This record gives sequence, C-alpha cells and structure tokens, in this order.
Amino acid sequence: MKRSVTISVLIAMTLAALGGESSLTITYQPLDGLGSGEITIAQVTCHDWYSHSGQGTAIGLISAPNVPPTNNPKEATENLNLASVCGVRFYSSDIGDPQAALELTLDATKFVIPNRFDHPRENIIRSCLECLRLCLPEKLRDTPVTLKAADSDKPWLSEIVSEFNAHDRRKVFHTPPA
Repeated sequence: MKRSVTISVLIAMTLAALGGESSLTITYQPLDGLGSGEITIAQVTCHDWYSHSGQGTAIGLISAPNVPPTNNPKEATENLNLASVCGVRFYSSDIGDPQAALELTLDATKFVIPNRFDHPRENIIRSCLECLRLCLPEKLRDTPVTLKAADSDKPWLSEIVSEFNAHDRRKVFHTPPA
C-alpha cells in the first residue's frame, strides 16, 4: 500500500513538472470578416502547451483553428482563421538553442481556399505574412522566410515571399483592403 502511494505521488510530481510549461501566449491570425469581404488581422490569445520549449510558439499558433465564442452556437461554429483553413503553416528554428541556425519557413504545400471564402489568394498570403511579422521575436526579425509550396503555386508565392524578405519588418507589410 505504502509503495503504491509513493509511486502515485512520484507520477503526479513528474506530470506536474512536465506539464508545468503551459501558459497563455499572444499571436496574430488572419480572420475572415464573416461576410464583410474583409480579412481582419487580429491579436489572439492562445493556450500554449509548450511556452517554455524554446520554439517560437506564437509563430506556429498563427495557423491554430479559431472558432470564436458566440451567442448563437448553432449557426457560427466554423473556423475563421484563414491560415488554418487554407493550409498555411509557419515554422521557426529553436530560438532557445544558441547552436541552431535561424530559420523561418512558410509551408503552403497544402494551400487551398475553401469554397466558402472568396478572398484573393494574394491577400490571404500577405495577411498571413503580416501576422508572422507581428509576432516575430527580435532574434528572428531579419531572418529570411523560406518557401515550401506546390510547383503550381511557387511562381506567385515566391514573388510575395521575396517582397516580404526585402521589406523592413519593423514596418507594416500588409493592411488588408477594406
């Protein structure tokens, strides 16, 4: 009996130590304007399970699903985050590792605009890159973005990524048209 209590206490302490990295993190997401025809770049609070990992978790959370709270849950239950629903992902190197090369990747290999959205593809990508700019840690501020995309999307995406890489990231890159 005493042994099983000791083991249970050790397991609980281990889980508390490993699970103790959770916190709230701020990121930015390109949200659909719910029929307004606009994209809204919004600051979003996320529950970050790996906040002390050394990763730029706010960068990965740009693509997290966003289903806003509503007073009509039968009608408004769709993910409004255009990065998430269109398959745009961002990855960064481990900024906590002094040996790791600094890297930023825009992965658009699964890019597709669902039928329910009619935003121009260029505005979606530019809005996603503006979200990235807004949540970049200082260490990655000037790191060029590497593009991963399907061959059919590379020509137009490469143009936008090149423009972003040449842009001063201390200034607004894109304001969605109203």
